[in-house]
Amino acid sequence: METLALSEGIRHAFNHCGTNDEQLFLTIESLADKQGDRAYHEALNYLFARNFSLDQASRYWREATANLRRNSGQLCSFRAALLDYLRNKTNELRDPRIIEASTLAEIQRSAVSDGLTRLYNQSYFKQQLRQAVALANRQSGQSFSVILFDLDHFKQFNDRCGHLQGDNALRLLSEILQNHTDDLDLPARYGGEEFAVLLPDTNLEEAIQRAEAIRRAVEQQAFAGQEKLDTTNLTISGGVACYPQDGTTANALIEAADHMLYAAKVARNMVQPRLDNTRCASRHHYRNIVELRLAGQPRFASALSADISHRGLSLKSDRSPEIGSVVELRFRYPFWPRNLETFGYVRHISGTPAAGSFKIGIEFDQPQNSFCAMLLPDTNSEPA
Repeated sequence: METLALSEGIRHAFNHCGTNDEQLFLTIESLADKQGDRAYHEALNYLFARNFSLDQASRYWREATANLRRNSGQLCSFRAALLDYLRNKTNELRDPRIIEASTLAEIQRSAVSDGLTRLYNQSYFKQQLRQAVALANRQSGQSFSVILFDLDHFKQFNDRCGHLQGDNALRLLSEILQNHTDDLDLPARYGGEEFAVLLPDTNLEEAIQRAEAIRRAVEQQAFAGQEKLDTTNLTISGGVACYPQDGTTANALIEAADHMLYAAKVARNMVQPRLDNTRCASRHHYRNIVELRLAGQPRFASALSADISHRGLSLKSDRSPEIGSVVELRFRYPFWPRNLETFGYVRHISGTPAAGSFKIGIEFDQPQNSFCAMLLPDTNSEPA
């Protein structure tokens, strides 16, 4: 999630520092110390809407600020120095237009924002989600979550209260979302009365908790006119999905969250999956040999189990299958009380080739309700 976090950090720096060039320069330099030359790349992209390479961005930044220091020794006009350098020294900007920083920020923000709620729009949300997936696919152990929300009975609210009142309710909901999200989170208006939130570095349980907090805040909010609803209360439903167990592409994650939202809308004023459902599986800690065969491979290989539940198991192996791939599993006597076979899907992988082993999380093709009892008849379980 570093790229998403860095771009948000650059945006926050420009908005927070305003016209204070010296403070802005020091903030970006601090980000560069932590994140490298990509901070300069993101800053120049934000300022001039130009996608320079990392090498170009770092060279232009350092040379422009060095020239400024030689000429004036001060950083109070480094934005103008950057503009002058790109215009006259590199010829990168042929016909620049000078506008106030606050105006530029407003133009850039409006291009990716919903006009009514001022949240990010669907197009920008999907773009950032694709970036988050691309980064997570390159780095093992990454986890982030997506929430889709939908206001309950909003058509009835609009019909009975009027569209102006409906717009006010949407604005108020956007304030609730912003109050319950952090600086690096990305709340968006997905369309109509639908909203979405991208939560970096957040697992499924944490995301459900965040969604529940938003649901409760909406339930407790006194929306003007809600007494005209049949329920007398304007509420919201939500669906949550998490990378990688619910999908490893942007479309798969949105589809998974939408599927959960559909389930929540059956009862309304609900978040799916329920938090108690994520904790209901009893996990049996047991280390023994499990044979697995990856899709497309002719032979089984040995792995070591770490824990098992009726929903799946985790293994330690020297193999690293792709997330989402199908694996065949065999439990063989005398390592286990009886011979059993099943299939599963790889949902999580951690570890590196340098370490020589990987921890693989596998979800069974179908919940095996009597599986642990057959394999481990004498083992006590503990709640996951």
